[in-house]
Amino acid sequence: MGKKKEEKELLEVFAEYGADPEVLREWDLVVERARKVRGVLKIKTASGYRMLKRVRTNAARLRFIHETIEHLARSGFPDVPRFIRTKYGDPYVVLPDGLYYLTNWLPGKEADLKKTKNLFLAAETLARLHSAGADCEGAGFGQETREDFSGLWGKYRAKLGSYDQHLEDTRESNGMDDLYREHRGDLLRMIDHASEQLSKSPYGQVLEWAREHKTICHGSFSRQNLIVDRERMAVIDFDHCHFGHPIHDLGALLARYMPRNEWDAEIGFSVIDVYRGVRELSEEEMTVLAAYLSFPQRTLEVVESYFERTRDWEVKRFANRFRKMLRLDNAREAFVQDLIDRYGLAMAAPSFAPNIEGMDAYDDVEDLESSSVETRKDGWEEVEGLRDAVSEAEPVSVVVEEEMPTVSLAGYEEDDRGNRKPPRPKAKRPTPEVRRPQKPGLWTPKR
Repeated sequence: MGKKKEEKELLEVFAEYGADPEVLREWDLVVERARKVRGVLKIKTASGYRMLKRVRTNAARLRFIHETIEHLARSGFPDVPRFIRTKYGDPYVVLPDGLYYLTNWLPGKEADLKKTKNLFLAAETLARLHSAGADCEGAGFGQETREDFSGLWGKYRAKLGSYDQHLEDTRESNGMDDLYREHRGDLLRMIDHASEQLSKSPYGQVLEWAREHKTICHGSFSRQNLIVDRERMAVIDFDHCHFGHPIHDLGALLARYMPRNEWDAEIGFSVIDVYRGVRELSEEEMTVLAAYLSFPQRTLEVVESYFERTRDWEVKRFANRFRKMLRLDNAREAFVQDLIDRYGLAMAAPSFAPNIEGMDAYDDVEDLESSSVETRKDGWEEVEGLRDAVSEAEPVSVVVEEEMPTVSLAGYEEDDRGNRKPPRPKAKRPTPEVRRPQKPGLWTPKR
């Protein structure tokens, strides 16, 4: 392929992504190939694969993300994407169309959290992240706290009122409309119960502790952002990281992936026990976690996606999903009851989900995955003759600049299905000067 054709293809890739190729001069990158993969550019250079990402945020926010990642790496959690500094020593570059940063490309694939061994590994990884994330020094970069999820619950309740008005203004109704009308009261009772239990819980004390210790939450701890290479797990895409309490991340992990396991108590308690084996949870934190899990988050997401048309599904599919999630709300409430009983928590168990029989198992958790990116394949091979390390799924952002410690699963027992069950646990740097790209330096394809 001729040089002009290579340059043309590179320019087309950058144009499709909406990026200015001149930014590559900041790192003096000699680019051989580039490809848009999910929300980033994967770049092949003579010295290895790189990830270039453009973000539409302010510099203070990106400084906070950079400081958070550096804090985690310094505190014993190296499984994070480290920014590659420019030739001027800056961690990122400011251009009129956005801010850019560069990392290495992380080999591996998305964590398959349908496998319980990966779910347990995710819980262990999350606990290590939270332990390392305490006392973060990024507070000087503005208000980065997103901690009170009770506000989100109130917004969901208000949305139900707007959906009611929509139905009143609609002359014709369908199966999903009728199903929503039938179970709207159940939704309200579940929302109100969870809100009441949260208000009675020591949530205020828990948040005060988090503020005092400046603890970091990832904010989007989902399968898309967990990269597995053998039995090592790295965490990527810190675009949503913030100061908050670790219960936010742990509760979201359980709410996101326990439906696939029918809220099986043994699996759920194992996830919690694995987490507690690294970072202990107090009785106050367990009470807040139980209140968090009392909220019908996943069911409300189906209702929201139907009325706000955020998913291009047929009405029948929405109705079937809504029924499935309502049935699983029964299992979720039973799990919360078991959680209260096991730990002797001083709170009332939820018991407001309707009894819906005859639904198939919930087997498509990916459809409601909280993520701003889609899963896709990338056909590049990084090492000739070896498997494509990223062929099954591409990470959003990337990489560690040092060896990641191996997480051993040797202590896990396997059940008859080959799933692993864990044992019970025993009891600020200066703000960088950001420069605009200068002309010297190559970004063009290698001859």
